[in-house]
Amino acid sequence: MIAGLPGDQREHARQRQARAALRPIVELLRRAGYHAYLTPGSDNEWLVACDTDLGRVDVRIGSDGLLVEVWDTSPGLFWDDEDERRRAARERLARITLPAVARGLLDPDEEAWWDEVDHGVGLRLRLQVPFGAQHLLAQVIEEMLARLNDDIARLEKRLVE
Repeated sequence: MIAGLPGDQREHARQRQARAALRPIVELLRRAGYHAYLTPGSDNEWLVACDTDLGRVDVRIGSDGLLVEVWDTSPGLFWDDEDERRRAARERLARITLPAVARGLLDPDEEAWWDEVDHGVGLRLRLQVPFGAQHLLAQVIEEMLARLNDDIARLEKRLVE
């Protein structure tokens, strides 16, 4: 039992439990054709990661199920503009207007940002999948990735209008 352990041991035990709970998710996603692997996330919590042509996937243990996040960036929204000053001005305008456009177009489970490295729109979708619905995880991820790319395209369209 974790509760009776000292702080550091309790944290290590919790991490071991999370990693053990995610191993079957790795296998489930690999069977579905995803290149899934266990890795520590930015907050040192274990997660299952998948890198696909349609976007990136992170699966963590959530409060009431598996927290699934799909995210990606769309590089070079204004790269076709050869005038560097004009391109920089358009990127600045997009960076400023993106939060308002996102509020109008996106659901509360979606987070949009301007990616400075890729010079384009980034988007993250989140969904909690109940533990009892793990068998549907690959289908849920497939649907979320399709929605991710549709929503990135909608955001980009509005930013260039």
